[in-house]
Amino acid sequence: MNVGQTVLLSASMRRWIHIEDQQDESMLINVMSRLYTIVVLVIATAALMVNFGVPSGAIATMLGGAGIGFSFATQQISQNFLSGFMLFFNRPFREGDWINANNLEGTVEKIGWYYTRIRTFDRRPLYIPNSLFATNPIQNPGEMYNRRILANISLRYEDLGTINGITQEVRSLLQQHPDIDQSQSILVNFNEWDASSINMMVYCFTKTTIWKDWLDIQQSIFLDIAAVVQRSGADFAFNCTTLYPAPGSDSNAINQSLNRSDQTASSQTA
Repeated sequence: MNVGQTVLLSASMRRWIHIEDQQDESMLINVMSRLYTIVVLVIATAALMVNFGVPSGAIATMLGGAGIGFSFATQQISQNFLSGFMLFFNRPFREGDWINANNLEGTVEKIGWYYTRIRTFDRRPLYIPNSLFATNPIQNPGEMYNRRILANISLRYEDLGTINGITQEVRSLLQQHPDIDQSQSILVNFNEWDASSINMMVYCFTKTTIWKDWLDIQQSIFLDIAAVVQRSGADFAFNCTTLYPAPGSDSNAINQSLNRSDQTASSQTA
């Protein structure tokens, strides 16, 4: 391929797929030039074989076998380059986006024709072959419209009489909160009987998608919910075992027995 053809191919490729990175452009032109050379050599070889009287069936068989062998030899490379085309045309993510693909997570730094470089959260570069994006789902949190707040808040069984008022007050709090998207679902309900607690679900969406701002809003809402719970005279539950004495039993004897058990356990630990 001469200089004029190279320049023409470069201009055509730039117009066709809008290549901006000079290294990617040089690499793609080099690959296209090699493919062009291979095609020209194959056609020239076939033409010479025809001139020397080789049957066309034998030529077709030979070229078919060579094509199959070449396809197998370059299968992985071809997949990565074709996937690179897919990324440039479909744009499932852009440089600067935070993505997650097959548990490979980080910020996209460079989208190349063969691989994509991302920066993981521990600041290490990670080079991912483009074929991985063709065979795995890609999660792009940067395309979110909202961020979700979802929490299950455990209250004591003694607070069963107050949980209805608590859910109503928390729901009202979220419906009036300036950072909560009112066009999305806002759910606050007593939704579960647990082993040692009754659980209240809080479900809503923030207007912001920025992680840091979302964390600040979530913390503020959690503290507001804690204030609502404490104002109502309720309290948060924790894993525990409650012993209820049988009717007619001596509670003092039970307490003394429990104290002796605790002392025995302490002495064994010591």
